Amino acid sequence: MIVAGAALALALALASLALLLHGARVGYWPRPPAVVPGAVRHRWFARLALRPLVHFGAVSVLLLVALGRIDSVQHFPSELRSARMLAVAWIGQPGWAPLAIGAAAGVVIAAVLERRGRSVTLGDVRAVTPMRRAELGWGVLLAIVAGVAEEMFFRLLLPLLIAIVTGSALLGFVGATAAFGYAHRYQGARGVMGTVIAGVLLTVVYLVSGRLWAAMLVHAAIDLNGLVLRPVLAGKLARPSLRA
Repeated sequence: MIVAGAALALALALASLALLLHGARVGYWPRPPAVVPGAVRHRWFARLALRPLVHFGAVSVLLLVALGRIDSVQHFPSELRSARMLAVAWIGQPGWAPLAIGAAAGVVIAAVLERRGRSVTLGDVRAVTPMRRAELGWGVLLAIVAGVAEEMFFRLLLPLLIAIVTGSALLGFVGATAAFGYAHRYQGARGVMGTVIAGVLLTVVYLVSGRLWAAMLVHAAIDLNGLVLRPVLAGKLARPSLRA
């Protein structure tokens, strides 16, 4: 009964993902183009924030509640413990100080390289990147929404459901990471590759810490770096204009 319920929930979760990614073919919530006029960019950003909030965040909460597993948001699921034990055995449990120092150094290095004209961004992310200072607030919102909603879906819901159905926690994380990369295919092949690498790192954070909020925090920090800090430090934002 538990496996059947998880299988149904997995089918619904994948259907939600497919609708988000391919629904534009039938006129459902199409993704905005990479470049749109400044006057309508605010509407695009609002839609970009709402899409993952609904299809990743809301779907995750509803399915976890329906299965009686909403406690997995706070407590690491027993079905995924084998993968965590493997990750801790290989990597250990590093403290926050080295991670914070490394992240700060990465922001500075990336900003310096981009200011010198060397892009360090994998894939085409123009559709989600603020181009004017007035759009920075949307960048912050997108980073937070993605950090929370996508981690709920790709680091908890999908791995848990796949693990319950197949009996393999490792398969759960591999499948979820592959889906995470595919969900970012709008960024092109390089973007998918970079997203898969980021998905592996976020999975490691979740496994070694045992806390979903830690993966959410790191994910949001990565997106804040790419969408807000680096454009500001690299001087890539357009100045305010009377015509804006």
